[in-house]
Amino acid sequence: MLIKCILSLLFFINCSVHAQQTVIINDVSWPPYFFIGENSTQQGIAKELLNICVPQAGYSIEYRRLAVKNTHIYMATGAIDITLYSYKKERDAFLIYSNEKIFSTEYGFMVKASSNIKINKLDDLIPYRIGHLAGLTYTPELMKIITEKEATKQLVVGFNLKTLFSQLLATTPRFDIMADAKTTFHWQAQVLGVSDKIKVLDYNIAHKDYFVTVSKNSPNVSSPKLFLSKLDSCLKKLKNDGQYQTILNNYGKQQ
Repeated sequence: MLIKCILSLLFFINCSVHAQQTVIINDVSWPPYFFIGENSTQQGIAKELLNICVPQAGYSIEYRRLAVKNTHIYMATGAIDITLYSYKKERDAFLIYSNEKIFSTEYGFMVKASSNIKINKLDDLIPYRIGHLAGLTYTPELMKIITEKEATKQLVVGFNLKTLFSQLLATTPRFDIMADAKTTFHWQAQVLGVSDKIKVLDYNIAHKDYFVTVSKNSPNVSSPKLFLSKLDSCLKKLKNDGQYQTILNNYGKQQ
């Protein structure tokens, strides 16, 4: 009986040591960084990296598909624990940032291949109808123009990139130009087989570095700074041993 009790106790201790707390991450359609759906043959650059590093930091992952436009609310309240953000000072109120960037991207504009639109400054957008992916933010200057376009009914809002591509490439386009990550434009065009029908303009809206962030109200990450320190170490190791670059290469040329 004593032996059985000792074995049971050891089993309980072993399970407790190896049990991983689960963190919640918003599952979004953000090619080539995040893919969702059972039909996707790839996970996405960021998701692959998170799937390696989060377990190494002692946590398992639950992906939940929630509205992208409400991500800041979910993170502020702790409804989700982790997401990826570029740095903005105002987000310090509810986020803790990692130090090691997980990836970088350039934001720009896309038009039909046959378009004569040229953008050299944001004011050049004034004559055009803009397509906008709900929940996506760019720069304060561009968001001001988007808000003004919405007020004058020159803004078309879409909830997924595939739909916006269709609306731009229609015989009678619903809008003239749209903004997003340049890498995302190229990826989506390739998947849809329309690379020859679109044109990504040279103009750069912004260069953004993205970081893993933890909600200050996370109920599941008890020591956010320690967790992020472990995550930083994991990302550095992946970059140093070449695995990071291998993952990037699997998704084609990055901007």
